[in-house]
Amino acid sequence: MRGPILFLGIGGSGMSSLAHMALDLKLSVFGYDKKNSDTTQFLEERGAIIKNDISEISLEGMEMVVYSSAINDKHKQVFDEIKEKNIQLKHRSEFMHLLVSNQKSISVAGSHGKTSTTTMVSQILSEQGYDPTIMIGGDTSLLEKRGGKMGEGKFAVYESDESDGTFLKHKAQVRLLTNIDNDHLDYYKTRERLEDAFFEYMGFGVEGTTVLYASDPGIRDVLKHYTKNITTNPNFKLYLCLDSEDTKSDWFLNLKSNLKDKLTSVIYQIKDDRLEFEFPGFESLSLRLPYPGVHYLTNGLVALVGASIAGVSIKISTDILSRYIGVKRRQETLGDWKGITVMDDYGHHPTEIEIVIRSLKKKLNSKGRLVVLFQPHRYTRTELLLKDLAMSLSQADVLFLLPIYSAGETPIPGITHESFIPFLDKEHTEFLKGEMDLDLSVIQSKLKKDDMLLCLGAGNVRDWGLQLLKENPKL
Repeated sequence: MRGPILFLGIGGSGMSSLAHMALDLKLSVFGYDKKNSDTTQFLEERGAIIKNDISEISLEGMEMVVYSSAINDKHKQVFDEIKEKNIQLKHRSEFMHLLVSNQKSISVAGSHGKTSTTTMVSQILSEQGYDPTIMIGGDTSLLEKRGGKMGEGKFAVYESDESDGTFLKHKAQVRLLTNIDNDHLDYYKTRERLEDAFFEYMGFGVEGTTVLYASDPGIRDVLKHYTKNITTNPNFKLYLCLDSEDTKSDWFLNLKSNLKDKLTSVIYQIKDDRLEFEFPGFESLSLRLPYPGVHYLTNGLVALVGASIAGVSIKISTDILSRYIGVKRRQETLGDWKGITVMDDYGHHPTEIEIVIRSLKKKLNSKGRLVVLFQPHRYTRTELLLKDLAMSLSQADVLFLLPIYSAGETPIPGITHESFIPFLDKEHTEFLKGEMDLDLSVIQSKLKKDDMLLCLGAGNVRDWGLQLLKENPKL
């Protein structure tokens, strides 16, 4: 590639990461995004030319245009012009594979935990001097606000996003999978099609190594139903991370009998806030992380095994993860407001919500209330998962609900944040207007010393917490 390259929707997390990687390669980068943001500003500081009006960007001399599924059907005239001029048109997943084509790929998939697990593997390889190429769908200090970077080492570590099915184009040599849950059913339509896609990602029929967190109910169901008469590639290897209780299950014993020496079991137990596990060639090992929650520990175990396949000693990796740097918007402490801890988390699916609420309530240990400010994300997700979302949110001591964050979707008639009313305790729930000053005055009137305020959701709910802290910051 020589460039220049045009990125449509360059302000998105995945597209901006790819743009940074292109800039690392000294390519000329152009971008279109309808909104300015800190992300687009940083890209401009690095040399990208970004416009809010796509008509202001000339396609003359452009080598390639990169798009995401979110923008593909919104600018027909532009796409027609691109094809007319015979400019290469690449989906972002195709472009990423161009970038990493000379490296060995480690991909990370799963309904939840992709970003954390990718960051863990990347931190391990980076601290060991592997200089990997990295693409992460979140903000971590490892990448200094960039989301993606080109490394000169032999490995590339990246997230494989299942939301639009394009993760099946990721032909990685090492595949990690954290879990399977009911998300993105607006795309897959049925649970069966979702499971089909994840089973294909597992890669039993291709050369490579796969690491599965097999104690996840979703992954376990797929293994039960899809592997009874499994045929594998001669050069396929499988690592199963699973709880000691699962080793007695029929599905595991059958799979072990079928795969024989192609299967390696990594057995674990969780005691208090640590994960104890067995790994071939080592005595019992123990993993502790700076962040609370069983999900972090099990994601960490998958990351450890992934890094071991890349050549890092499991013992060294365990020590590195004891200093895990974390990701912005994952149980992130924003500050203190009059004795109230203000937290932020990206969780927007029922499983993620339940996990973060449970983890933070355990951290509070009855010393204060967990007050949740939740912003539903997308009309389609809210409609499909309404009851499950309500059940997870009901575990909060006090709940405030913001209007739905559209993420560019067209509103669905009858689906609003007030659709939750029949499923939530009215005594402990309040529906806000989405007007920050008014909302914060309501929230402040209900907060008490030693409470924890959790801003929860994948939209801009974090801004409410930051505005609250501006009134009396103590960072």
